[in-house]
Amino acid sequence: MATGGGAHKFYELFGGALQVEVQREDEMECLIEGLKFITLIPDEVYYFSDELISSVAHPTAAATTSASTPPTSSSNGLLVHQSKIPTPSSIPSNASPTSANLPPLERPSPDPPKYGVTFESNPTPQLPCLLVNIGSGVSIIKVDEDGAFERVSGTSLGGGTLWGLLSLLTPAKTFDEMLAFSERGDNSTVDMLVGDIYGQDYSKLGLKSTMIASTFGKVFKKGGERGKFSAEDISKSLLYAVSNNIGQIAYMNAEKYNLDRIYFGGCFIRGHAATIATLSYAIRFWSKGTKRALFLRHEGFLYVDAGDRLERG
Repeated sequence: MATGGGAHKFYELFGGALQVEVQREDEMECLIEGLKFITLIPDEVYYFSDELISSVAHPTAAATTSASTPPTSSSNGLLVHQSKIPTPSSIPSNASPTSANLPPLERPSPDPPKYGVTFESNPTPQLPCLLVNIGSGVSIIKVDEDGAFERVSGTSLGGGTLWGLLSLLTPAKTFDEMLAFSERGDNSTVDMLVGDIYGQDYSKLGLKSTMIASTFGKVFKKGGERGKFSAEDISKSLLYAVSNNIGQIAYMNAEKYNLDRIYFGGCFIRGHAATIATLSYAIRFWSKGTKRALFLRHEGFLYVDAGDRLERG
């Protein structure tokens, strides 16, 4: 049983040269069936705590909270805080970020702190929803309450974009090496920030001095020599550029179809803290705290779960 582009592209090769019978399954159907199945598993779905997201805007308050609520390590290497965070369903639909005890969120930070996560221990079917599947490109799929689905949007700027550009611009050979580079980088040496333009915050428009005004904006200098930029800084800049773009497109589609639950899946995420941080912060900011990004521990294996379920069904 196989799905995805390879199941079609290499179908005759498997049957002819290898004498292997391949049962092809529809990619999108398997993806949605996998999502419906995997979200019923306890401690599979997780999201970033509001306290840690807010720490970008209120670092002093966040430090106090962290000191009184020590984090523990989970089995998958993510940081889990012991405090209980209210779920989106526990916040009234008419509640504003203030009434839900959420401080105003700033624009996505160019350097998010390390975030903790909270797992959903008692999952229930959560439809309708939006699934943002990030692979080489990005597919955004609207799932209705009855399980019917439709690909409503997407973008060609996905994991393949990041991988391709970093292959050209850095010595990294694998995607994991690229992510490792980004963890050690400082994107402010490459990106032009609001503070680089105005010398301070642009408070009238609500723009912090640390907000990215132009990705790679410092690379070009008119009439001057091209500066030297490290592979680490380039990697972080491009990771933020791709992730922020996906996060904003996801929010706009969730708003368009009035969906509160936004799941992110696909091998692009790989449990990487900076990637998850950027996607989460973008959703929380653009929605003014009314929506949150949800992630899956087995984000790259939805097709496998679906195929097994379809076979047993």
